[in-house]
Amino acid sequence: MARDNSPSSVKEILDRLLSQLGIDSKINQMKILNCWGDVVGEKIKKHSQPFAIRKGNLFVKVDSSAWLAQLSYFKEKIISDFNTRQGKEIIKDIYFRIGKIYPSSSKNKERRGLRRVKLTEEDIKWIDKTLKSVKDKHLRKILRRILIKDKRLKKSISDTTS
Repeated sequence: MARDNSPSSVKEILDRLLSQLGIDSKINQMKILNCWGDVVGEKIKKHSQPFAIRKGNLFVKVDSSAWLAQLSYFKEKIISDFNTRQGKEIIKDIYFRIGKIYPSSSKNKERRGLRRVKLTEEDIKWIDKTLKSVKDKHLRKILRRILIKDKRLKKSISDTTS
């Protein structure tokens, strides 16, 4: 494919970089997790909280067995609403688990908890190696913070699902 000599926009460059680093799919997953309340409504949102998406499976915590049973009946509709909203099949199945539901304002507490997740030297070396080709120091610093948060989040999720 011939290279176009016109300058690329910052958005195009960032989209390409995020895609190469595998972060674009995480961003899309976060968008899905964040629109949970819009799809299910405020009442259900108060009793449930999505916490992960893996291979098209959405994992949701509910605060009681009654809500787990109730939401299980609506699972197909919730999946359909999510996929319609995204314009493609993103969610294939939903798994409900009983767990603690944190109010929206407690996200800061969760973020502080992520800071406590320790990364290995290997993780840090991988991040630095991945970003070695990024010449702009400011952009490299931002991307480094993003990758560190991503690694901590992955470790945090794997710890809670183990």
